Amino acid sequence: MALAVAGLFVAQRVLTSGGVGAAPEGVSLAWSLLLPEEARAAYATLNSATENAARADSQGETATTPDPALLLIAETSTDAALDGQMLSISGFMVPLDNDRRSTRQFLLVPYQGACIHTPAPPPNQVISVYSERDARRYHNWQPVTITGRMNVATDTTALAEAGYVMQLERIEAYREDRESQEFTVAEGAHDSPLL
Repeated sequence: MALAVAGLFVAQRVLTSGGVGAAPEGVSLAWSLLLPEEARAAYATLNSATENAARADSQGETATTPDPALLLIAETSTDAALDGQMLSISGFMVPLDNDRRSTRQFLLVPYQGACIHTPAPPPNQVISVYSERDARRYHNWQPVTITGRMNVATDTTALAEAGYVMQLERIEAYREDRESQEFTVAEGAHDSPLL
């Protein structure tokens, strides 16, 4: 199973300093890879249904309505292969505790303002992060990279429901890879260079 998970990701080491814990290494993860195949298929079917409905509407025809269960599958399906893996992912911090300088619990979301200024992303695009020690609190507009042990588990918070839970090992300000200016962008997701 570890070989299959490694095949999904671009291996990249987290080598820079400045976070919680001593420089753990994790496989870098794009937000789109949090979506399992069944979620991708459900999104494709929903997108096709939306296009067909628009076409039918423009031609004065009645469109068929997609099965509402597809949206549930698209937004809540998680990838069991990620369970127990040491991973790194970049996104935006949404602190859940009241300390102004540090945090022990926060949400990591794929785009700025999620859960605060805009509705929460679907659960399979939210990671609930816990730290045993105080972790530096970053502004919600500053992207961060976190590394830790990922668990596939539902966590309901005051701001959002998360489909993944991570035990934080390291947090740092996001640093763009200087050699490559290319980013993987998930289809249908918010237009963020971190996806």
